[in-house]
Amino acid sequence: MSDHTPSSGTAHADPMSHVPPGSIWPLLVTIPLVAMPFGVLSLLGVLKGSPVGPLADPQVGLVLLMGGGVMFLYCLMGWCHQIIREKTIAHDVVQQQKDLQLFVLLFLCGEFAAFGAIFGFFFHRFAQDPSFGPVPGMHFGGPLVALATFLLLSSSVTGEFAHHLLQAGRIGLARIMFFITILLGAIFLGMTGHEWGELIQRGFTPGALAEGGPAAFAAAFYTGTGFHALHVATGLVLLFMVAMRLEAGAFRGKRHFAAVAATWYWHFVDVVWVALFITVYVVP
Repeated sequence: MSDHTPSSGTAHADPMSHVPPGSIWPLLVTIPLVAMPFGVLSLLGVLKGSPVGPLADPQVGLVLLMGGGVMFLYCLMGWCHQIIREKTIAHDVVQQQKDLQLFVLLFLCGEFAAFGAIFGFFFHRFAQDPSFGPVPGMHFGGPLVALATFLLLSSSVTGEFAHHLLQAGRIGLARIMFFITILLGAIFLGMTGHEWGELIQRGFTPGALAEGGPAAFAAAFYTGTGFHALHVATGLVLLFMVAMRLEAGAFRGKRHFAAVAATWYWHFVDVVWVALFITVYVVP
């Protein structure tokens, strides 16, 4: 009987009992993550004249972006659901929690590397091309971006409070703080979309600008802020799942991995935005 019953802290006789079975979800998640950037580049007109000719059609780009977004959310939810189910079959709960947290740290290291490529391109081009930057006379940034930054940083604070309240067993207050965090993140995402709409209306797109520094800067801007917006949307999904599980009374004892992963990911999103804000809005 003891061979099949999860324990709360003691190690199981099998040292690999905490290792979960294989999963197809990580592979499926990569498919929309490849498709969506091509959709964005197609809509911005960057792919015109490139070797991937059919993808330059804006209608194809819209399908890739919207379809990829739906598939990404579906696969992400499926992956999270599998992890939640696997947590109940582990014999060594302590080791399982450590492994899951290590996975999050390694995942975030990979995400930092992806953003590092964007920052690397930006600063390399900025050092090599004096014309790299927004078009002269373009009202770039401003109060809207400053307010959005303040709200996102505030959401990191509320998210941390929510996590600590959950650990302290104050479920009611933790639930409120998680929903405040989600609300602030959603407002930030809406402000990002509003800024994109204004800039596109004024012709600030790689396809509409002259080739060279301004067009390259526009491409870097949409790539960096768009990639970050995708991460904000992903973080909102994770936070929403935590909030819903709180409503269902799922968190008991020391099993708080979902909340740990969501808050760590949200802090990562905030740190990246600070670096992106300085890089995109201050340095030029």
